[in-house]
Amino acid sequence: MKISVYGAGNQNLYVNKLNLPKNYGGEPPYGGSRMAMEFAEAGHDVILSEPNKNILTEEMWKKVEESGVKVVSDDIEAAKHGEICIFFTPFGKRTIEIAKNILPHLPENGIIANTCTISPVVLYTALEVQLRTKRKDVGISSMHPAAVPGTPQHNHYVISGISTDGKHYATEEQIKKCVELAESANKKAYVVPADVSSTVADMGSLVTAVALAGVLDYYSVGIDIMGAPEKMIEQQIIMTLQTMASLVETSGVKGLLKAINPELIVRSASSMHLRKEQKDLDEALNILNNLNEKLLRESQNAAVNPTTLVAAQALVKEIRTLIGGAAANGAIKRSMKKLFTD
Repeated sequence: MKISVYGAGNQNLYVNKLNLPKNYGGEPPYGGSRMAMEFAEAGHDVILSEPNKNILTEEMWKKVEESGVKVVSDDIEAAKHGEICIFFTPFGKRTIEIAKNILPHLPENGIIANTCTISPVVLYTALEVQLRTKRKDVGISSMHPAAVPGTPQHNHYVISGISTDGKHYATEEQIKKCVELAESANKKAYVVPADVSSTVADMGSLVTAVALAGVLDYYSVGIDIMGAPEKMIEQQIIMTLQTMASLVETSGVKGLLKAINPELIVRSASSMHLRKEQKDLDEALNILNNLNEKLLRESQNAAVNPTTLVAAQALVKEIRTLIGGAAANGAIKRSMKKLFTD
């Protein structure tokens, strides 16, 4: 395959600030440059587009080129080459600018694949007009490493498939091509809904893991020990997660802390410690009992802004029923965009 990778990766961050060689292992270069190297070593025709030569040392650039990667500074040249264009690009508007710039030049049935700096949903939304008119053939997916490429932890890719609402951002063939690319580099390919990919692959996966453990603990305790109805348990899970998410949305983490009162949570959650195996709850209670004093003081002065607590999916149904048509779809699309971007 012909592959183009955009962005070599910030080696100053990886090597000097995060000290990946010591803390995680592997050796530089890390990031997009390492992805390009691994694809080239797997036998693909790879271009790495990086305008900032200072982002890697001369020794690192030598490793990249010796692996068989062609290095260019022209994004358009890379676009014309790549069947799959992978964005290891900066957070924010710059990634969207690059995508808009290269879109007209992609080969037929080309694929733009995000990594960690933008959601595929946001990327599609930014390019939607062109994707629905002049470039209907281009697909949007992901080649999300869900770890830093070049570290031992990077043994997989998260690839975006059909979204949870049934929307196709790429064809089955385009998704299959991404899977084949991942597997050719000896990585496990996980195909997940496009609108779920950021939740399971981005840095916020820490929150996903902790929250999911709590959900499953409560579900298990509720069913096996308390004998509570499944519907009741799931409703309380929805209420809890929706309340916390809504408070963070309106008032930030400090506002959330002020509203829910960690001391009270410790007292009430302790009563749900019903079996020895609840290690997740033990750790959660320990963390909440030993919160950073500065954060606690700041949370006391935080504002809890007006927050309307609703069931999000129920609200979507109401909007579609009561308003309907383009107005409803527009409101839902704008709200969806706010979920995936700031």
